[in-house]
Amino acid sequence: MQLHGRLKTISGTILGLLFFFGLICQSLSANELVSPRVDAIVDKNNEHAFATIAQAIEQAPNNLSQPYIIKIASGDYYEKLVINKPFITLSGAGADTTRLYFDDYSGKATVNGGNLGTSNSATLTIKSPNFSVENLHIENTFDFAYYDALSNEDPKRVSGLQAVAVLTDYGSDKALFNHVKISGYQDTLYTKAGRSLFINNTISGHVDFIFGGGAAVFYKSNIVTRARPNKQLPIGFITAPSTNIEQAFGLVFIDCALSAEEGVQDNSMGLGRPWHPTTTFPDGRYADPNAIGQTVFIDTWMGAHIQQEAWHPMEGTARAGGKKVFRAEDARFFEYNSSGPGAFITTNRRQLNESKAASFTWENILGEWYQSPRIQQAIQQVSTREVVSSLSGEMAEYTIESEYRKNKKQFPFISPINKPENIEQTAQSISEHYNLAYKTVDGLTLHLDLFYPNKAEQAKPLVVMIHGGGWRTGNKSHQTPTARWLAGQGFVAVSVEYRTSKMALYPAAMADINDAIKWLKQHHKLYMIDTKKIAVLGASSGAHMATLFGAMSTNHDTKSPYEAVQAIVNIDGVADLTSTAARMFEDKPGKISYAALWLGGRYAQEPKRWHAVSPVEYLSKHTPATLFINSSHDRFHVGRDAFVAQLIKNNVHQQVYTIPDTPHTFWLFHPWVDEMRSVLASFLNKVLVEENPR
Repeated sequence: MQLHGRLKTISGTILGLLFFFGLICQSLSANELVSPRVDAIVDKNNEHAFATIAQAIEQAPNNLSQPYIIKIASGDYYEKLVINKPFITLSGAGADTTRLYFDDYSGKATVNGGNLGTSNSATLTIKSPNFSVENLHIENTFDFAYYDALSNEDPKRVSGLQAVAVLTDYGSDKALFNHVKISGYQDTLYTKAGRSLFINNTISGHVDFIFGGGAAVFYKSNIVTRARPNKQLPIGFITAPSTNIEQAFGLVFIDCALSAEEGVQDNSMGLGRPWHPTTTFPDGRYADPNAIGQTVFIDTWMGAHIQQEAWHPMEGTARAGGKKVFRAEDARFFEYNSSGPGAFITTNRRQLNESKAASFTWENILGEWYQSPRIQQAIQQVSTREVVSSLSGEMAEYTIESEYRKNKKQFPFISPINKPENIEQTAQSISEHYNLAYKTVDGLTLHLDLFYPNKAEQAKPLVVMIHGGGWRTGNKSHQTPTARWLAGQGFVAVSVEYRTSKMALYPAAMADINDAIKWLKQHHKLYMIDTKKIAVLGASSGAHMATLFGAMSTNHDTKSPYEAVQAIVNIDGVADLTSTAARMFEDKPGKISYAALWLGGRYAQEPKRWHAVSPVEYLSKHTPATLFINSSHDRFHVGRDAFVAQLIKNNVHQQVYTIPDTPHTFWLFHPWVDEMRSVLASFLNKVLVEENPR
């Protein structure tokens, strides 16, 4: 048994190195290794490895000064762990295949007659600095949902349902979580102390499920609200910070997504509430008055489940006894550049100004730790689409309002299409349906807005509208004014929400558009849709996607998975990403482009993908009739002439219309939108209402 124990930890001997090299190759794929050195292996199915993670941690030396890497093979590990040695690294085989779980909860009775309490319920507790974990699922499996559903009178009901999955406790600092899933219900992640960084994590829960007084950065992470049926609204709160007033940073979310499981209703979830922990002071035990919590969301996409008035008060113990209400407006709750159907700007939802938002950098929050090899290695491992710091600021904000501010100096006569007096009064003649859910994927529910003429006696042609925003940002609401106008002209117009590059790489967005069309076909009788007369219309990057979708869906040689359409409308979008002219802008040296962020790499890295998303690659005699409406900027004409030439060769109807002296986003402003709509209506009537012009 002594020899067995020695072989579990890699020694400096040649025999040990050769043995473990073979063991690693057998149990774990090479691309899972993030370090050339592995110090211990946990694998329940290998007699030469540790059977439990706890055993491997116990064998690690004390007072480490560099990472001690424990590689964990795929499988479920029912363990309750406390990390009390510095520089421990847990490296799983994948967050979908390697799980650490336990089922303690706060109200669980202890042998001394008390209860565990929230902190002691954690599956994983970190009490030492420089901990890191990657490619692992950490879960508290206490059955919160069962007990939460019981009535107060039910004898089986228990109190203290808080059940922590991960706790960064006192003594923890510089804790790194990379590609980790953290799952629970109430109090899932307790950032009690120290600094921590969460990159590409998925964190799930519903009641105060990210909370505490530590400084934590969440980057490119999916924050998932879990269903909690039959509960008063809000069903829960994403955060409950208790940041000390002297601490500059608390819970900071950068470029994340706030999504929801199926069954979570719209407008049901709060962003946070201020937690003032009950603390012992010389004059008594009461809520800490210095816990002026901070939660900040920056460049974060928010699903429709987020409440419009999203910040809430929270009770705490008063100094004189009883309860005291702590107001949300007295905490440090802010947003900057939120997007998605749950993004609102209200008096309750305070916004950072640009200069203040710029202070929330990794360097400022993490200090000298940001320069450490571990952090830099984690950053280098983040795929191309996730290197936000390399982007220029040109897409930092993309709304109708921001485009108006950008263009009004050169064009002082313009007015936005969403200005109240510019919105056509068509309410009497059309029906409007907002945020109809058409799909749920990876905990994210996608929606569409639908407009159709009232009193239609027969099915009407459908126009599916795809918003722009560099494949990365934008909102379906940008299409609302023109969609309403189209409904007034006798069409069914639908603006579709899809996953941007912040949430998923190509082809996710294309699949979303296809699923939206399938959903519309399934409901065609309800909304009077002619399923044999469908146009896809897009603007800017949305125009590229619409053109790609239309060309791919009708190319008989590619076995396309997409629903065939009968017309394409391209409003100032490129039709070829691979040409030299296109790559001058879309693959500019020294900058991570928005196309690269969507496709997962530059042209040199992913040439097949760049060709795969170029509409000119799919032209045939079956390509739908196509309309190009362009600004005066040649950059957005790239690929158009080659596309049109092929349509002419194949005797396919095509039309090109350029509006002179216009900015790229001309379709968002009067007077140009009026000219655009006139051309658009003429084309749609010709190819969808009248006889096919082929």
